[in-house]
Amino acid sequence: MLRVRLAIATCLVFALLPALLTAATGSFRGVIVRGPDENPGWIWVKGANGMLRKVGVSGARVMYDNTVPNIDRERQPELSMKSGAEVRVTANQDSDGEWRASKIEILKTKSAEPVIEPSRRNTENVRTTI
Repeated sequence: MLRVRLAIATCLVFALLPALLTAATGSFRGVIVRGPDENPGWIWVKGANGMLRKVGVSGARVMYDNTVPNIDRERQPELSMKSGAEVRVTANQDSDGEWRASKIEILKTKSAEPVIEPSRRNTENVRTTI
C-alpha cells in the first residue's frame, strides 16, 4: 500500500513539475525612459510606483491602443517606442529574472508628465565605505 502511494505521489510531482517551472505571464504599464545601459533590443519601463524594469522587446508584437490618435501614429509602431511614451507590456520573466515582452501596446506617444531620467553620474570619483 505504501508503494502505491509513493508511486502516485511521484507521478503527481512529475506531472505538475513543468507547470511549476514555467514563468507566468505578467502585464504592467509605465513610461519608457533611458536606462543605465542602452542595449539594442531592450527598453526600460518606469512604472507609476517608480519601479524600473528592463524589458527585452525583440520578437514582441507592437501595436497602438485605440485611444492613440491617427495623427500621432507612425507607419511602424516600433518607431514610437521612444523615451516618454506610455506603454502596456505583456511579458514573461526568464530564468535570469529579466522580462521578455510578447506584446507591447503604446497608450500615449508622449507622457503628460515630464519624464525624469535616471542619473548618469560618473562613479569613478565616488568613494565608498565598507
